Amino acid sequence: MDITKNLFKVRKKKNYDVRRNILDNRKNIPNTYRDNVLLNSLSGHIQRNPNLSDFLVMIQHVIADIIDSVSYLRSYKSYTIKKDDKKVK
Repeated sequence: MDITKNLFKVRKKKNYDVRRNILDNRKNIPNTYRDNVLLNSLSGHIQRNPNLSDFLVMIQHVIADIIDSVSYLRSYKSYTIKKDDKKVK
């Protein structure tokens, strides 16, 4: 029995968002911090411990959600962009 089987089930992309953004052609692609924000900011000595590295993978998505919430609040405050624009950083 795997404890983390359905842990990240809510992180699936919605069909509407995928269809809406499929034809976007962006020349400047931003950094995908969702996968590497903690791994790049912590030392390799901390990441050597297998228990701690598993914990870092678990909280990686939480830290990325906090960063996303800051960009959401920034876009919520701005009245010059669309409400559901995902490309604001």
